[in-house]
Amino acid sequence: MIRKLTKEEIEKVIPPVARGWETQSLEFDFWFERSQITGHVPQDLYGTFLRNGPGLTDVYGTPLKHPIDGDGMVCAITFVNGKVHFRSRYVSTKNHQQEAAAHEMLYDGAMGSRVPEPARKRLLESKQFGMGFRDPAHTNVFYWGGKLLACHEYALPHTLDPSTLETIGPDTLGDKLKKIKALSAHYRYDGVKDLLVVIGFRAAVRNKPSTLLVLEFDREWNCQSEIPLEIEGLNYAHDFLLTRDWYIFHITPFVKTSPELTKLIMQGKTSPGESMKYYKDSKSGMIFVQRGNVQAGKERSFIFMEAEPCHIFHFCNAEQTGSGNDTVIRFGAVCLPKSFNMEWQYKGFLSNTSDAPGVYHDYIADFMTRKLIRTCPAPVADRSCEFPTINPYRHVPAKSSSAPRFVYLMSGQKGIPLPFTDIVKYDTISETTVAWHSDGVVGEPVFFPRLGNASTFYGDEDDGWIITQFYRPSKHETEFLVLDAKRIQDGPVCRLKMGTEKHIPYSFHGTFSPYVFKHPSPSL
Repeated sequence: MIRKLTKEEIEKVIPPVARGWETQSLEFDFWFERSQITGHVPQDLYGTFLRNGPGLTDVYGTPLKHPIDGDGMVCAITFVNGKVHFRSRYVSTKNHQQEAAAHEMLYDGAMGSRVPEPARKRLLESKQFGMGFRDPAHTNVFYWGGKLLACHEYALPHTLDPSTLETIGPDTLGDKLKKIKALSAHYRYDGVKDLLVVIGFRAAVRNKPSTLLVLEFDREWNCQSEIPLEIEGLNYAHDFLLTRDWYIFHITPFVKTSPELTKLIMQGKTSPGESMKYYKDSKSGMIFVQRGNVQAGKERSFIFMEAEPCHIFHFCNAEQTGSGNDTVIRFGAVCLPKSFNMEWQYKGFLSNTSDAPGVYHDYIADFMTRKLIRTCPAPVADRSCEFPTINPYRHVPAKSSSAPRFVYLMSGQKGIPLPFTDIVKYDTISETTVAWHSDGVVGEPVFFPRLGNASTFYGDEDDGWIITQFYRPSKHETEFLVLDAKRIQDGPVCRLKMGTEKHIPYSFHGTFSPYVFKHPSPSL
């Protein structure tokens, strides 16, 4: 049971936590000094931690209604031979450039942030307004095949220089995104085939159906599979799951498209984010889409299984056994209840978490019966959580014995919705947890495999580190923490302290790259 925040917590605990969103207009580039490091940097920790998130919650003095409307700031932390380098840089999107030149807010946000008067009137009169919502490019960042991509939800990704984080520009991935003009923030990796799997989604508008595009790329960015789909009822696609034979998407009852709603959005009377709520007349379930080539004359298989109403932003692990009608798929997700909406409640997190916390659930999909069973394991039932992660090299296990077992959660204390103070490691086989409790606010627990690219086939699933951004409200200070993934409960083996002058706002999502793009000079 997770209770709501008390009046005292709302008035005393959450306001200092909310300062973690404060704008950081500066960009940084430095090597951590020994005095900034507590503990020890593991010598075999090699590679780059990449994270993305909104760097601002106001645009030249105009407050944003929601941090999701804030422009993306990418951070890269390089670990090489016991040394650590930090770099941060804003993604230089078109709207970021134009607003920097004008020194004022020029674009509305998809979460309800509005250009104020008199700028709005001036832009309308000059016919410069109506150019669409701002593109924050802030949701995720990942490296593949020589490209570093910063991604948002309904826009093209931006390619960055991995050495400097300088923005090169929007990328259509070899024209594969030319039509849909969007790349969702989350990807999956098939380590067996060594393929990156991504999706692009465009919601239904003006009598045009929703469009989903599934793409699979090799490391030279050759497209190995391109599947355009129109799925009835699919109005949102933030994340998905991948098995050897199937793609899995959630059909949420929290997003609805209609001519009436589109008109209200176009008139500025609401926004996509503000209209995200439970629609009881919308269906809820999982859609399983056949992966791979389809024989000539046959149609691609789609299997819909009804599910209890909830909203899912983020999936966890997936394991497929059997094939054909004997297929069984077990997977996990963080589920938000019917009372969920995207209100920036108390500025504690991204939604009304006090009233509607996310909770981890297990699913079992039986293809023989076409039934989907959802359960909430007791060890995590009282944990408000979000941003679940697993070892990214085990999205598609190489063998049954290496099926993904561990899920890492950004969690509140037991029974308390906010703040997210704990890193929880959940064992999906034994249904047990271990946790580390902090004295501040933790971010997404990104898994950093010790064996890098070899982790698909070799080593224990939890052989690596967890890296998370950490905020200490009492000092308004940001740290980056390194924990041993095998022993989360022991706490950080290393703390990288940014100092009070180099606060970094809360992040959204991050990734690991086994490559190093910044090397220390001999003097270091």
